[in-house]
Amino acid sequence: MSLVKTSDIAKHDLEEQGRILIVESSHLYLTLIEGAVNDVFSGQVDKASTFDEVKSLIEEHKGEYFLVLLNLVLPGASQGEAVNYVRNYDLPAVVFTSSVDEALVNQIQSLGVIDYIIKENVTNLELVSKMVRRLDHNRRITALIVDDSATMREQMQVLLSKYLFKIEVAENGVEALEKVRSDDTIRLVITDYEMPKMNGFELIKKLRTFKESRDLAIVGMSSDERDKLATDFIRFGADDFVKKGISHEEFATRISLCMDKLDLLNELMLRATTDFLTKLWNRMYFMSASSTLFSSASRGQITIDVAMIDLDHFKRINDTYGHDAGDEVLREVAAALKSIIRGTDLLARMGGEEFCLLAVNVSAEHREKFFNSLREAVSELEFSFNGENVRMSASMGITSILGDSVEDMMNRADAALYEAKEAGRNQCVFAD
Repeated sequence: MSLVKTSDIAKHDLEEQGRILIVESSHLYLTLIEGAVNDVFSGQVDKASTFDEVKSLIEEHKGEYFLVLLNLVLPGASQGEAVNYVRNYDLPAVVFTSSVDEALVNQIQSLGVIDYIIKENVTNLELVSKMVRRLDHNRRITALIVDDSATMREQMQVLLSKYLFKIEVAENGVEALEKVRSDDTIRLVITDYEMPKMNGFELIKKLRTFKESRDLAIVGMSSDERDKLATDFIRFGADDFVKKGISHEEFATRISLCMDKLDLLNELMLRATTDFLTKLWNRMYFMSASSTLFSSASRGQITIDVAMIDLDHFKRINDTYGHDAGDEVLREVAAALKSIIRGTDLLARMGGEEFCLLAVNVSAEHREKFFNSLREAVSELEFSFNGENVRMSASMGITSILGDSVEDMMNRADAALYEAKEAGRNQCVFAD
C-alpha cells in the first residue's frame, strides 16, 4: 500500500482551492477587501499595492490564480496598465474604480474583465464578498447549454465561461438528458424552446423527474415573443426565463440569482439534516436514509451492521472542564470516526454523546477488526484541558441481525452497548 504524505494532501487541497490576488494601493481599503474575501474564501489570498508587486506575484503564481481583484489606478500604472497586464495572462479579473464615467466603464469592460465595482463606500464590500463566493462556486459547476443553433451555443459559451463556469453543450433535449444523467457536476441547464427531437418544455419536464430544484437550476430561453411562454417555462419546472437578445449584464445577474437560490436550498437542506456541532448527519436524516438501506438489505442486495456508540464517562468532561471542552471532544470524536468509515456507511450523532453507525457490506472476517478500529480511534485521541491531559474511550454495541426494522436493530445494538458498559467499558459487544 502506497502512503500519501500530508504535505502532498495539503498541496492538492491548495491547488483545488486556488489563489486570489488583491491589488489595491490604499492600505485601509486593501485590509477591508481582504477581510471581505476571507469571510467567504478559505484559500490563499495574496496582496499587492504596486504594479511591480503585481508583476512579481503573477510571474510566480500565474497558474494558480483563479481570480484577481484590482484597482484600475496604481502607483506606476495610472492608466490601467495593471488591468491590461492581468488580462494578457488571461486571468479572470474584477476591477475597482472610483469613477462612474461611462467612457471609462466601457474601457474597463472592453478588456474582458468579469465585472467592475464602484468604490463608493465600505458597504460595497458586501458586494465583493458575494461576487467572490459566487465565482468560487461557479468554477466547480458545469453549465449545460442546450440549443440547436451553433451560433447561439458559442455566444452563450463565451459569456458563461467569463463567469468561470465549466461548459458542456447539447444540440437537442435528447442529448441534454444523457449528459445530465451522466455528469453530476452539471448544476445549471440553459435551454432553448424550439429544438428538434424534444422541445424545451419536454426537456424540463423530464429533467424534473430526477433532478430537484436544489440539484439543478434551469433557465429557459427563446426569441419567441409570446408572453405565455415565460409562464409555461416556469410552470414546467424552470427557475427563470429570459428572452434571447437581452443584455449580457442582465443575463449574468439572473443566472447568479438562480445559482444563489440553488445554494440557499442546499444550505437549508444541510441545516435540516446535519448536526450543527459535529457536522455529522442528525437523527432525523439517519432514520430516513437508513430505512432505504434496510429495505435493500431485506431484499438481499446488501448486508448491514448497526452499531450504537457511546462515549465513556463523558459527563465528567462537562462537569470538570466545562461544556466547551465537551464540545471539542464531540467534534474530535466525530472526525476520528468519520476518517475510518467508508463512503457507503451512514454515521450520525443521535444526541448527547451517542452516535449510530450503519455500515454497509462489512465482511464477516473483517467485522470485528473494523468496529474495533473505530473504538481504538477514539481511545487514541488526547486532549488538554486546564493544563491536564485527558483521554477518552467509547463503548459499542453491534448487530447484523435485520429483525423487523432499523429501530429493531438499534434496540438490539443498544442492549449490546449496555453489556459493554457493564463489562467495563471501552469495548465492543456483538449482539449476535
